[in-house]
Amino acid sequence: MIELRIVPLGPARFGTRNVASPAVASRDDVWIAPPPSTVLGALGDLLGVQARCPQDVGNPTQAAEEALTALADQLGIRMMWGPLVKIGDKVGIPAMDFAAFPDGSAKKFDKKTRIGLALTEQKAARPGHLYRATYLYPKHVAYIYYIDGLTVIKPTAVRLGGEGRSALVEAVETDFKPPEKISGTAVLMTPLLTPDGEMPPCLRPKGALKLDTKECKAKLDERVKTLQWGLGFSDVCRERRPMYPALPPGTVVEAHDCPPTVGHMARLGYGALHPYNTQP
Repeated sequence: MIELRIVPLGPARFGTRNVASPAVASRDDVWIAPPPSTVLGALGDLLGVQARCPQDVGNPTQAAEEALTALADQLGIRMMWGPLVKIGDKVGIPAMDFAAFPDGSAKKFDKKTRIGLALTEQKAARPGHLYRATYLYPKHVAYIYYIDGLTVIKPTAVRLGGEGRSALVEAVETDFKPPEKISGTAVLMTPLLTPDGEMPPCLRPKGALKLDTKECKAKLDERVKTLQWGLGFSDVCRERRPMYPALPPGTVVEAHDCPPTVGHMARLGYGALHPYNTQP
């Protein structure tokens, strides 16, 4: 098993939605952690692995998704599980805009939004078109994925996330293994993608972690929320990947012998579950 450590170098941007048009102001949502699609793309760039865009797929967005799966195959990745969020000596679970720790405490991430311009082919701002971008300011933060099949990587700076952001990545061997089965209360570390609207039969959503700003603690909100989650932009296909209905990171579920990742694109790290024993 390989432990992949990711440390942002400066402000970070991990978008969750596809911008419909760069010519107009639009909704801009970000997550506090790099999603699996972003991590896979960075690993492909770093290791010189690039999957071809399928030419026999009629839907361009579907072709872009299949290219991502092909990239994981070429990298030799059999399973991804994470990300955990390490701040100092504390390791927690990423909700949408804060990290929740086993002792019940939580850490909200600073965000700043700027009004910019349209995107160029390099995904940077282009003069003449209104564009909104939200950036995270993670301080002393490392993201940790556990990956079966990845090779060891020495500390290297790579492009990671939107608008040319970068991070330091390192992959080391570890004896740690994600749980084979998860039962009881658990929390999603990555979005659970549900293209057909069906939940995996091994779990039942209970609510979502909510930040109590006064006490700086994560507590249970019994409302179950869904959102549209975009899988990012495919450089090889020059096309955005699909958006799917999803349970967001931080969703609390009751699990019954679930595998560590569930739902659509589970092998690539989506629908990652982590046991959660703290009473919010």
